Amino acid sequence: MKRQVVILYNRPVNLDEPSETDVVNEVDDVEAALRERGWNPSRQGLDGGNLREVMADLAARRDQLVVFNLTEGLDGEARHEPLVSGLLELFGIRYTGNPPMAMAWSLDKAVAKAVLLGSGVPAPVSWTFRQIPDLAAVESLPYPMALKPAREDGSLGITADSFVDGPAKLRARVADLLERFRQPILAEPYLPGREFNVSVLGEGVDAYAMPVAEMQFLGYREDEPRIVTHQAKWESGSLDDRRTVPKCPADLAPEVALQIQGFAVAGFVAMECRDYARLDFRMDADGHPQVIDVNPNPDISRSAGLARAVAVSGLSYEDFIHRLAESAWNR
Repeated sequence: MKRQVVILYNRPVNLDEPSETDVVNEVDDVEAALRERGWNPSRQGLDGGNLREVMADLAARRDQLVVFNLTEGLDGEARHEPLVSGLLELFGIRYTGNPPMAMAWSLDKAVAKAVLLGSGVPAPVSWTFRQIPDLAAVESLPYPMALKPAREDGSLGITADSFVDGPAKLRARVADLLERFRQPILAEPYLPGREFNVSVLGEGVDAYAMPVAEMQFLGYREDEPRIVTHQAKWESGSLDDRRTVPKCPADLAPEVALQIQGFAVAGFVAMECRDYARLDFRMDADGHPQVIDVNPNPDISRSAGLARAVAVSGLSYEDFIHRLAESAWNR
């Protein structure tokens, strides 16, 4: 008998927001790969209205199935993402991906920075604003700075205006983001060097890094900040999308690639990640890599960066998805 796997995902709320609707493409790809490898997959959309009913059903059948967890929040709220894995844990339901602690730490970017720095993983210092700061309090910050909502995902809230070169612009940007997102705003020094990301698979001492990928910024003026905006990630064919081109593997000296991969695995372990995650890096002005974001349970559709890195490593997409489900089944 084929083993059952329920693909759990968040039902899109805003159909005009690609970062929400793209989860359906991810579900399609994962379902096809599981079926190819002999699983019996079904899909279950999740929202606040059916949460109790769905969890009760999964708990009643927990000895017969594993959940492939692709939820990225509930009812359009990214901050609810850790709650889903927390409920799966509470009811003893086997599931793929990261546990609630890793999800919660990563969701709050200020907490993630503290965990990384406390574990010896290089990351830029940051400042968190819960209200518009006084001018005197921000005059001596190390400008230019990059600003973003502290508890969002998918580069939401990141535009060219996220780059500020002085205290007046910082205060104005903080005011705008506070008004729009109603959450703390994170500010960190803008790192001018190359941007990389590394996908890490496994768990604990068995965690290992995929090939390093680079985000290439093409056609930017010398004075223009190189930032992966929300438009670059989600608006296919837009100017920012056309100017940000991923390359995997990145053109790097072997020792530099190994250094970045080592930091990625260390960050993965420090954040108590499991199964898969992606860590984003920027080089500072001296060419030293620093972690700028940790992404547990990132997009794993066939066209996503993590799947691209897995393919470069020599592992097929179907085998990658199968291994995630197999690992969860055996937990």
